Amino acid sequence: MTNVKTTPKWLQNTILFTLAFVFTIIIFLIDINLPKTIVFGAVYSVIILYSWLLPGKFTSVYVGIVCTILVIIGLVVSPIKVEEDMDRLWGINFIICLIVLWVCVALVSAAKTGYKGIEKANSSLEAKIAERTKELIRSQNALQVSEKLYRYLYEHANEMHASVDPHSAKIIKCNETLCEKLGYTKDELVGSEIFMAYDSTCHLDVQRAFDKFQRTGQVKNVELVLKTKQGKKIDVILNVSSVKNEDGEILYSRSSWTDITKLKRVEKERITYARRLEAQNKELEQFVFIASHDLQEPLRTVTSFTDLLANDYKDSFDETGQKSLKFIVEATGRMRILVKGLLDYSRIGKDSEIQAINISILISEIEQDLGAKIASTGAKIKTGKLPREVMSYGTDLRQLFQNLIVNAIKFRKEGVHPVVEISHIDKKNMHQFSIADNGIGIAKEHHGKVFKIFKRLNNRTNYDGTGIGLAHCQKIVDLHGGKIWVESVFGEGSTFYFTVPKHKKG
Repeated sequence: MTNVKTTPKWLQNTILFTLAFVFTIIIFLIDINLPKTIVFGAVYSVIILYSWLLPGKFTSVYVGIVCTILVIIGLVVSPIKVEEDMDRLWGINFIICLIVLWVCVALVSAAKTGYKGIEKANSSLEAKIAERTKELIRSQNALQVSEKLYRYLYEHANEMHASVDPHSAKIIKCNETLCEKLGYTKDELVGSEIFMAYDSTCHLDVQRAFDKFQRTGQVKNVELVLKTKQGKKIDVILNVSSVKNEDGEILYSRSSWTDITKLKRVEKERITYARRLEAQNKELEQFVFIASHDLQEPLRTVTSFTDLLANDYKDSFDETGQKSLKFIVEATGRMRILVKGLLDYSRIGKDSEIQAINISILISEIEQDLGAKIASTGAKIKTGKLPREVMSYGTDLRQLFQNLIVNAIKFRKEGVHPVVEISHIDKKNMHQFSIADNGIGIAKEHHGKVFKIFKRLNNRTNYDGTGIGLAHCQKIVDLHGGKIWVESVFGEGSTFYFTVPKHKKG
């Protein structure tokens, strides 16, 4: 493309001013050689009109002033034919010249100002049109991108999509996912009745869903079974919405199927595993109950005979025999406690019912039952603001509080009176209790072990027990559907937390 050279602006303005100057001189020379009675000075109006082409906002005014001065000069130096002409026409001539000149000045100034305004408005309008055009182009491009994205997402979505005619039940359009899942091409699906995509075992449910769609324009969360071209079944959940016209008539459906085959398989496996686990737990609990219960009688027999030997025949044994007899008595005693602990553990949750428990009364009763231990150790039990009632298994909840309070008193520092603080926090769906003590504490690496059955962290010489108390607490909390945990620093005391879900009465 050839570049067109334009005349510089300064050169254009020079030419325009030069022409204006030349025309003005010519008019002036003619004017001074004509009588005053001839209104030739009005021809300067041509120069004023010409000033439209000259740059500058007030150029026409300046030209008008110059022309007015030239008119005055012309009238002064013009030749006079007769004296009476001067008297009658000179003043009229002067006024006519001035009127013509300044009318032209006013017209040109007004026109120039108006033109500038129009030019400015036009430029602003052109800028707005250009910007709007750019916005429209951007919007059009964005719309095209959005349409491509929507088309891609529709065609390759995880869900299967199709539109169905509400009258004929024929498929109007569908996405690639539906074709891939069912093993058909779009040409095979589009125009076919939707029933052909379903397994025959659920055709009745499909008809019900289609009837509901015709009535209400929607279907929500209906479990159905699709059937592929190869005869494979796919478990799905169907959701349908409708597209309507201005009169509220359904034009077509927006049907979506979510493949839940894997979820159904996992659910079946979970149910099977849960049933197997439940059966094993029942067998295990029954075994523990029977074992611990049946061990009671031979254990009582052994205990009776060891007590008999210890009381009646102790003097018949030498020092080694007496030591052995002492070990047997202690071992059978521990065995009796362990068996009782196992039996109590197996009975947790048996024949229990959810009931309203007054926690303040429950704590008071535990304090009374532990009166001797509290008095002998100088323990103090402090309670914060507690809920009036908690829906729970009463006997088991009592054992939970009692075990934690007993542990707080038992594992005390030497020479320090135990202080047990019981508090409560109201969570959204839970009651959270905490039982804090000033005892010996638990090392951080043992926090996860303390709730395991028969797990002891201290020797029997300093602290008695079987290591089953906190296991009882864990099972009781699990029975209620809550959680239990401990926060502790070795040598600085422990705080046991547990939660109990909020249940409504009845």
